[in-house]
Amino acid sequence: FHVTQTNVCVTSREPSLQKDFAVSSLQSLVKKGMQQIMTEQEKLWFDALTSYRSKGADLLEEPFMRGVQRSVVDKYSDQAHFIYELLQNADDVKATTAKFILETNGLYFVHSGSVRFTVSNPQNEGTDTSNGTLGHINAITSIANSNKTGASIGKFGVGFKAVFQYTQTPHIYDPEIKFKIERFIVPSMLDADLDWRKSSETVFFFPFDHKNKHPQESHDEILKKLQALEFPVLFLSNLESVSFEAGKVTGKYTKEITREVTQGDITVQWITLALEVDGERADHKLLAFTRKNGAGYSNSISYSLGSDGRLIPINRPAFCFFPTKEVTNLNFIIQAPFLLTDSREGIKAGETHNQELVQQLAQLAADSLPTLREEHLIDDGILDIIPYDESRFNELNDSSKISFKPFFTAIKDRIQSDILLPVENGVCSSKSQSYWASDNELVSLFSDKQLEQLTGTENAHRTIRSRGWKEVQNSN
Repeated sequence: FHVTQTNVCVTSREPSLQKDFAVSSLQSLVKKGMQQIMTEQEKLWFDALTSYRSKGADLLEEPFMRGVQRSVVDKYSDQAHFIYELLQNADDVKATTAKFILETNGLYFVHSGSVRFTVSNPQNEGTDTSNGTLGHINAITSIANSNKTGASIGKFGVGFKAVFQYTQTPHIYDPEIKFKIERFIVPSMLDADLDWRKSSETVFFFPFDHKNKHPQESHDEILKKLQALEFPVLFLSNLESVSFEAGKVTGKYTKEITREVTQGDITVQWITLALEVDGERADHKLLAFTRKNGAGYSNSISYSLGSDGRLIPINRPAFCFFPTKEVTNLNFIIQAPFLLTDSREGIKAGETHNQELVQQLAQLAADSLPTLREEHLIDDGILDIIPYDESRFNELNDSSKISFKPFFTAIKDRIQSDILLPVENGVCSSKSQSYWASDNELVSLFSDKQLEQLTGTENAHRTIRSRGWKEVQNSN
C-alpha cells in the first residue's frame, strides 16, 4: 500500500486478496491521506492564527486597552469559576470521566473526551462563528467568541479566561495537537508531550506563574473549590465522574441513576449523587424530571429525597448546567440552558428565551405532581416543597430581575384541577372534596364520614391533617 497526498495506490502479490478487503483498505487509506492533507492545512491555519492573535495582543497591551483584559478575567466573584468551565467543555466533547491533579506548581485537568481540538481559518472566524464551525483553538484564544447554541453549553466561552487569575500560560495537550497560550490570546506550538499522558486523553496544565498571585495561594484557593463543587455531574450529559487529588487529599464526585421511567414526554430518574473524600462518602438523593422542548433543549426540575425516600426541601439557586447565583425562592432545583450575564452569576432579565424557559419549567413542575402522587410522595410535607406564597415572587413585567412567579401559578392551577391534595395513608383528594381545618385539633373531633354529613359533600376528606390552616398562615 502506498499513500501520498494526491493519490492512493493498492497493489497485491496475492491473487486471492478479496475485493471487499481491498475496498475497505482503500477507504481507510484514502481517509488517512485526507487526514494528512488536513493536518498540513491546519498547520497553516495555526501559524496564521498565531500571527493574527499576536497583532491583537499588541493592541490589548497598549495602555488604553489594558483594562479590557482585566475586566474579562476579574468579572467572576467566584475566583475558581474556570473549574466549572473546564467541566462544561469536557462534557461537550463527550468525556465520561475527568480528573484534577493539583500540585504546588500548577493544576492539571485530564479528561477522556473523544472530540479533538480543531483550528479553522482565522480569516473566516465571523462566518464560522455564525455557522457553529469555529475551531476550538480559535475559540479558546478569542474573547467572547465561541460556538454557542441554546442546546449546548458552548465551547470555550469567555468563562475559560478565568484561568488567567492563576496562570499566564495555559498548556493544552491533545492527541492531535499540543500548544500553549501566551499573552492572553496567542497560541504557540509545544514541542514536547507529557510522558504520562495516555494517547486518548486531553490534558490541560495551568502553571501557577501569575505575577500577582503566589503559587501557594493559588493552590489553596483551587483545593477549597474542588472540595465544594455544587452537584458538578448532575445536569451534564456525558460526564459520570469527576475526581481530584492534591497530595494526600483525594475526592470523587459521581452520579448513579438507580431507576428510570418515562411518563409521556417526561423522563423521571431517581439519582444518587456521591462525594467521596479521603475514603468517607456522603450521598445526596434526588428525584429528577426532564423534558425536551420543541427546540431540543433539556429542562429539568429535581426534588431532594431524605434518607426515608420522602421529599425534603432543598434551597439552591437556579442551574444552567452548574449553579448560578440566581435565587429562585423554590424548594427544589431547576435547570435549563438560560442566557446568563457575562459573569454567569445571573439570568438575563427581559430575554424572551429565558422567560419561555421559566414557563416551560413551571409547567414541568406542575406536570410532575401526578407522578409524585403515584409514588405516594405527596403528604402534608408538600407544603415545604411547593411555592404557595405568591408574595415571594416578583412580577413578570419586572425588567430588572427574572421572575419565577409562573411556578406559583402553574402548580396552583394543577392542584385545583387534579386529585393532588394529601388526605391520609398516601391517598389524595380533589379540591371539591377536600376541607382544611383551621386548627388541626378539629381533625380528631370529626371523622371523614361525619365531615361528609356536615358538609353534604360526598367522599369528603380533610387535607393537611397535621397542620391547621391558621398555623400555616401564621408561619407564612
